Amino acid sequence: MNTFRVIVFAVLYCATCLCDLDVSSCEVATRTEQGLVCGRRRKATNGEDYASFRGIPYAKQPLGRLRFKELRPAEPFHGVFNATETGPICPQVDIFFGPLMAPRSMGEDCIRINIHVPYQFFPDVRTGSTKQLLPVFFWIHGGSLNYGSGDPDFYGPEYLMTKDIILVTINYRLNVFGFLSLGNKYIPGNNGIRDCIAALKWVQKNIRNFGGDPDRVTLAGQSAGGVLAHMISVSPASKGLFKQVAALSGQSAYGMFSYSRKYASIVNAIFFIAIGINPLQPPKKVHDDLVAAPLERLLYGQKAILDVLGVVAFVPIIETPQPSFTTVLPKEPEELVNEGAGKEYPTIIGLCSNEGIILYPRLKEVHMAEKLKMMPALTLPLSLLMAANLETIPVLTTIQLAKYFNYTNITLIKFLNSVTDLSYTYPAQRLARKRLATGAAKTYFYQFNYKSKKHPLKLRFNMTYPGAAHLEDITYFFRLNAFLGPQTKLNELAHSDDDSRMKDWMTTMISNFVINGSPAVNESDWPPCQEDLRYQHIEKPFKYNFTTLTPYMKDNIKYCNRLFKIALGV
Repeated sequence: MNTFRVIVFAVLYCATCLCDLDVSSCEVATRTEQGLVCGRRRKATNGEDYASFRGIPYAKQPLGRLRFKELRPAEPFHGVFNATETGPICPQVDIFFGPLMAPRSMGEDCIRINIHVPYQFFPDVRTGSTKQLLPVFFWIHGGSLNYGSGDPDFYGPEYLMTKDIILVTINYRLNVFGFLSLGNKYIPGNNGIRDCIAALKWVQKNIRNFGGDPDRVTLAGQSAGGVLAHMISVSPASKGLFKQVAALSGQSAYGMFSYSRKYASIVNAIFFIAIGINPLQPPKKVHDDLVAAPLERLLYGQKAILDVLGVVAFVPIIETPQPSFTTVLPKEPEELVNEGAGKEYPTIIGLCSNEGIILYPRLKEVHMAEKLKMMPALTLPLSLLMAANLETIPVLTTIQLAKYFNYTNITLIKFLNSVTDLSYTYPAQRLARKRLATGAAKTYFYQFNYKSKKHPLKLRFNMTYPGAAHLEDITYFFRLNAFLGPQTKLNELAHSDDDSRMKDWMTTMISNFVINGSPAVNESDWPPCQEDLRYQHIEKPFKYNFTTLTPYMKDNIKYCNRLFKIALGV
């Protein structure tokens, strides 16, 4: 039998095997490139069904010698893959939510994707017929690149499944596994970014079988997920994988992270001392020791970094191209933005009015106020501090102390106010202006300032504070299942109280953007950003308030521009 006939026979045999697989016990089923998957029918908050597929591997799991390698294509399933429950979350030390978000399982076999589809639009696996291809909301979870997952305990799809969109959430390698960089061909760094791109490629190949339109994918994320979404949008490695972007409470140009080798060296030093591996060995020996190290040992090193720095540990790095690894970040993100990277994507930028306050319990736990008093330069944004010349740091520190701390009165609350201004608000405004300067596609901007007295995060941390904290905006379009418990029979978007109405409104605005490329039906209610940086001030449900910058915001822009000019000459 010649080679061609063997190949044809093999293809026909495999197709026959797929047809013979029994999916009669599945509530919902469909095909992927790896084989058949079996999911469940679940209830959206309005009582309608949605098809839910959880924990599908989107690549070969990075186990053993693959621990720090770029992901390889997923292997075929043996039989029908059970996607009725979530898979393991990626290894992590959760310093934020702790026992509340205790996973069902955790392990390095965590490269999983979750897909949720309104049932009325789900294709018939037997006939392959599709009623209508829906736009796709591809979500990257936050968690300082240290913790979290795409699981529905935090990113519950129940609100979004009342709209005509598909929700996709993913896990990607975190902390040391996703972002350790040794700057060599063995561990160059940025694997967590490559994981997200691999998941986007999987969606392009498979989402039609779930009723999704691969030509209408919105890439989105919040916090570190917002940083990654924006970073991927300016990466040369992501072309053709999505059509628009939502970067909420995080973007990659001079925000919360420093991508410098200087910062990576500091983090690496803490880590290697903690785990007892000599980083001065030959690079291959260091790699082999890291591959052989038990998971618990590496997580111990991760915790050691967090105990010193508080919230952030390993982060993305500017890459030197290496064999066997796709280069995803060849330059500083702001440099890429200045060159016009990502300008073709309509983009929504979102902020909360009091971003930093949510970090108060954690930073108090690690005695950050005392550390700041000992090293006042740490009151500067890390991205600025690591980029500045040594001779300018005392000048920058003095200016910062005068602005926020009356020179000597360093408190945690004042520091967190500066974090909101310098690490969230200003970088987002700066990005909007940079996009305007390059003639980019429409950019929409909002600040979320809705005040809920019963918000689960306030109850969880026993906190009261003005405005809206980091994370609050997304909890009005994702259901916080871990906090709220099982759904009742009542439609949580249909009540007359303001919290329910805000959930309805935020869910509508996000789905509007996913479906139409604009968060409002009438553009006059929410025009794209212009040079004056007017923005949507979201303070009450179903009330548009497209407004000018406050005097405080204008002063903050001038202040931050001054810092950047001194530090970077720009």
